[in-house]
Amino acid sequence: MNLIPVKIGIAVFFLVYSVFIFSLFDFRKRIDIRYFIPFLLGGAAFLSIFIIQIPLQRLLVNSLFWNAWGDTLKAFLYASIAGFVQEFFKVLVVFFRKDKILSGASAGAGFGFIEATFLLGSVASFSIIAIVERLFAIIFHISSTSLIMCGTTRKKFFFYYLIVSLVHTGVDTIAVMYQMHKIALAPTEIFVAIIASVLFIISICLYKRQLRATVI
Repeated sequence: MNLIPVKIGIAVFFLVYSVFIFSLFDFRKRIDIRYFIPFLLGGAAFLSIFIIQIPLQRLLVNSLFWNAWGDTLKAFLYASIAGFVQEFFKVLVVFFRKDKILSGASAGAGFGFIEATFLLGSVASFSIIAIVERLFAIIFHISSTSLIMCGTTRKKFFFYYLIVSLVHTGVDTIAVMYQMHKIALAPTEIFVAIIASVLFIISICLYKRQLRATVI
């Protein structure tokens, strides 16, 4: 079976879905051209995985201490590189924009869209579970980047960056533990879905609160 048309269709669906989730912050902004630029920049930030993240993870795996560590510590350290690198570069590309929270959400949407499209496009087969996982991953990236950018508006960038990156590390640690066959698929997916949903609710609430404070 030729999966190319299917993958193209799923990529289009991911694009529409990413824009829709972003629009939930402020539905009036969904077609504002200003937010296409952060979306594209967020997508470009995905390159940091290949340029920075993967080389650092290879250095970690090839270090003298790797085999001396337990599986949980290995998973945490490996995941921490992904968490801190991805959050840093997602924020970096929109850090100096004025509309910080929405720009962060848009950049997260772009990053999540490219990541989802790349991961499903690079495999020979995939399941509904894999697609659903990517949908929650998109929500996570939108939420995490918008939360850090919210921190910049409160002059607490480093605190928000640290907390969000650690949450990202926790999510990726569970995913790595699953790949190491230490955790079953169901609890892994449920954990990711819950964290993504909670972060999204928090990010929406903080944006709405800031919006009301601005109006007042």
